[in-house]
Amino acid sequence: MANRFFEGAAHAAAYAKFRPQPPTSLIERIVSFLKEGYSGTLDVAADVGCGTGQSTEVLTPYFENVTGLDISAAQVSEAAKLSLSNPKICFKVSGAEALPFKENSVQLVTASQACHWFDMPAFYKEVDRILVPGGVLALYGYLLPRPVHKHHSEELYGLLDHVYTVETEGCWGSARKDVDEAYSNDRFIIPYPGIVRDETHYVDKMMSVSDVTGELTSWSGFQNFKEKNGELAAQKILDDFQNGFMKLLDVPTAPEDTQHPDVSSEYKFLKQAVKDECIVADDELSLILIVNVSEVQ
Repeated sequence: MANRFFEGAAHAAAYAKFRPQPPTSLIERIVSFLKEGYSGTLDVAADVGCGTGQSTEVLTPYFENVTGLDISAAQVSEAAKLSLSNPKICFKVSGAEALPFKENSVQLVTASQACHWFDMPAFYKEVDRILVPGGVLALYGYLLPRPVHKHHSEELYGLLDHVYTVETEGCWGSARKDVDEAYSNDRFIIPYPGIVRDETHYVDKMMSVSDVTGELTSWSGFQNFKEKNGELAAQKILDDFQNGFMKLLDVPTAPEDTQHPDVSSEYKFLKQAVKDECIVADDELSLILIVNVSEVQ
């Protein structure tokens, strides 16, 4: 069963506001990979563990119908509010181990920053059931955002890493280690030949200092820390981080107005692909596994 770390409405709102969208180049690569082995129409895509829908919306230019699925009702509610104007998308509350689709009905299944929470054998079984022959499973994720600055990149990243590794130590689910290790655990390996890793996808995102601070509130580890230690202790983490960030930048503006021209967050995506060309038995997956984990976000 999937872990439930993103339940609250406030957490969902922070997730929607601060989490990044996947780069267009990555989605285009996934779709082109699908077209290499599948020649039919692109009717249905499913985004499992969709959160607030950032990874769902990017699929709509390529598919007629896109369904975002998440075990958290709060996340699904936030996602639905943000996509009211897009008729191609719908969102449903669902775990990863029982997907609401008919057999052989889906061309693409994706999971962005989510599969480390899944019961992977059960998930793979469901993916095998719903994918059309030649369909694709794409799994990807990202690590900490890495501030980019002309003079202080390492020091700024050090502030972020301190919150992650020191301040919130012991507040992360055990599955978080899988992301830090780039999904290298054997449970993420599909036993087919043809593995490819691709580290060419980048996104640069301009953020104010208050937005960088706000992204910390979307972390499950931060939310767990707040639940365990209280609002005041959690706010102190944010205040100390933001004050340290502003001190390094040495500018007179307020954090919410500080979007320094020399500061951005760089997102680097890595991809691993495994492909099987055909189904030969019910217990074999006809899919491509794309594991995509950024070293710098």
